[in-house]
Amino acid sequence: MSDESSQVIRILFVEDNVVDVELALHQLKRAGIRYVWRRVETEAGLIAGLHEFAPTIILSDFSLPQFDGMSALGIAQQHAPAVPFVFLSGTIGEERAILALRSGAVDYVLKDNLGRLATSVTRALSDAAEDVERVRQEALIARLNRVLHMLSGVNSLVLRIRDRKELLRETCRLAISVGGYAAAIASTKVPDIAAMQPVAWSGIDDEVTEKLRSYVAESAGRESSVVGKVIRTGKEFVCGNTAAQSATVNFDALMVHAGLRSVAVLPLVIDGAVIAVLVLCARDSNIVGAEEMEMLREVAGNLSFGLQYIQRDTTARFLSHFDSQTGLAKRPLFCERVQRLVASATSRGPRYAAVVMDIERLSVINDSFGRRTGDLLLRHVADRLKYYYPKTDQIAHFTGGTFALISPQGDRTEEEIQAAGYRQAEAIFGEPFQVEGRSIPVAVRTGFALFPEDAPDATVLVQNAEAALHGARATGGKHVRYSSTARLEGVGQLALEHRLRLAFERQEFELFYQPKVSVITRRIQGAEALIRWRSPQDGLVLPGDFLPILESSGLIVQVGDWVIRQAAQDCQRWLRDGLPPIRVAVNIAPAQLGHPDFVRDFLRAVEPWSTKTSGLDVEITEGVLQEDSLTEVNRLKLLRDTGAKIAIDDFGTGYSSLRRLAALPIDTLKIDRHFVAACVGNPAGASLVKTIIALARTFDMATVAEGVEKQEQLDFLWHMGCDQSQGFLHSPAVTAAEFGLLLRHGKGRLIQPAESEELSESNASGF
Repeated sequence: MSDESSQVIRILFVEDNVVDVELALHQLKRAGIRYVWRRVETEAGLIAGLHEFAPTIILSDFSLPQFDGMSALGIAQQHAPAVPFVFLSGTIGEERAILALRSGAVDYVLKDNLGRLATSVTRALSDAAEDVERVRQEALIARLNRVLHMLSGVNSLVLRIRDRKELLRETCRLAISVGGYAAAIASTKVPDIAAMQPVAWSGIDDEVTEKLRSYVAESAGRESSVVGKVIRTGKEFVCGNTAAQSATVNFDALMVHAGLRSVAVLPLVIDGAVIAVLVLCARDSNIVGAEEMEMLREVAGNLSFGLQYIQRDTTARFLSHFDSQTGLAKRPLFCERVQRLVASATSRGPRYAAVVMDIERLSVINDSFGRRTGDLLLRHVADRLKYYYPKTDQIAHFTGGTFALISPQGDRTEEEIQAAGYRQAEAIFGEPFQVEGRSIPVAVRTGFALFPEDAPDATVLVQNAEAALHGARATGGKHVRYSSTARLEGVGQLALEHRLRLAFERQEFELFYQPKVSVITRRIQGAEALIRWRSPQDGLVLPGDFLPILESSGLIVQVGDWVIRQAAQDCQRWLRDGLPPIRVAVNIAPAQLGHPDFVRDFLRAVEPWSTKTSGLDVEITEGVLQEDSLTEVNRLKLLRDTGAKIAIDDFGTGYSSLRRLAALPIDTLKIDRHFVAACVGNPAGASLVKTIIALARTFDMATVAEGVEKQEQLDFLWHMGCDQSQGFLHSPAVTAAEFGLLLRHGKGRLIQPAESEELSESNASGF
């Protein structure tokens, strides 16, 4: 017998016929269902039964002498909406059964077919349990979001507040207004008083908060009390149900009387000593779970750091030169130390290597295990560096996961220096770091520069080592030496980035549109928006020359947002001019899709004018949606639910497993232009295009062929069943005004390529 069937269920019968009840119970007993039951047949009896008997399921006749089943259903939904309601009747007809189900009943069983009663009851209870669990999970997520916002607020307080009482007072206020707690008390050591005393408090009920404050003040000096134990041991206390004696040993009954069911007492620790406690109380039971405690520990850790900073305000000079997490020198002090070393060097030596190293994927570690674990990892890395470099004036912590060191090299060759760097990195980072019971492997990239070969002084030496690290990130290298050639290329990129920022401010970007033509009707069905830069110096610049800089600099998010807004404005203008409605696809970069406000900004641009036939669609590349891109996938699903179509651009050039493709919110596959170019006269190319079209049909997706330049290609696509064609055979990408002319005629190939557009198709596509 299953666990579900072995549980005792509570059945409330709304029935005037005792015999019918006995027959129903007989069927349930035969199915192995254990139960207790009560029968009512009046409205008053039903209300009393719902409150006194607390049923897990209601079985109701449809026709009763004193009131009807629909009235019983309404009463049940009013007083016990979570309890499943099943009609058990011999008179209910199909129309009334449908009405009952629409009104909230979960099922109906005819009395002359009691054989399905047990199945109906089991399914109803199972569905109800799933609903309860779903509601619980939604409440948990909402609560965790509140605590997360509280954590974010506390982090902001730590950065800007330099008064202990104000920091704790604002923390208590945030715990109530943002975190959703009922009361918060912060106690800390007060001069001339041995025990800790409350210095800040807040709550939704002033009387309850005052009683709690008095309790905390009185109990802090008693080691046997909850607060006293936290102060003595430095370990947090969590109670999920203060009404349960087993969970509240030595805990004052005040919590129960005040209606506070969950309590967390957090120690705030500096240098191993508890210097303050934060008491958080909630009215609901068992809400402080493992996930919430992780965030509360981070709140306590960050508050401890803030209090430590305030307490050690006199050491501000120290903190201005040393990193508080690792105790290592910051960049300015490190450069001063390096300068002292190299200032004494002669032309024949000594030689030094400045190395700047960066922990890879530190943000992933922070996201996976929490910022607190990431900070502890940095301390472990610093400790290991100190072990290998006992003279700590040789090492530094710049920011985040970036460390630096300076070491003498004697007469080593560059190859020997590089080999030594690999060996040293393997020695330091070869073994995983053990952080709070977790084994965390760490990989690093390093860049190095040599004195005097690569720089005349310490400042330039460190800058060049950092430039080499940037090169390592760009090329994927692990241990890269500074290169003046690479630096010049970087300077050129910076200059282009500056020009692009000015171009965005001066509105020098334009949108061109390339038609998407139905392979069958040869009429325009849509368009792809393509960005161009009309540079005052260089004329019309195609995206291949500037998109990589937009992406690497982060400008792609701002420019991409402009593309969406401009395409939406053009679509609306065509509609106002009486032109046929079409859908325009805009290319979305990975950074843009990853932005938290992407969906909101997209919908703001298209609502409320977008319809099924007129609006914006989204094109992404295959590589954007990997296995770990759940957030991005959910954002695309939200857009798809509003009517936007999602297309994978250049399909076949990346990697998409069939399992992954089936799970993604994709409507269209765009066949890469290189495959289209090889589809005529090339059996392998033709087979590949045919396979992609067949694959799209299997997943109920449309297909668009890119780069169609010849009639033979279009004819082949027609035979294969491709849906749309896009390419120079129909029209190049044209301005919004010229595209309006194409729409008016409804066909492509009306405007010949402009002189500035007489380029290969590969150069004409892009963002």
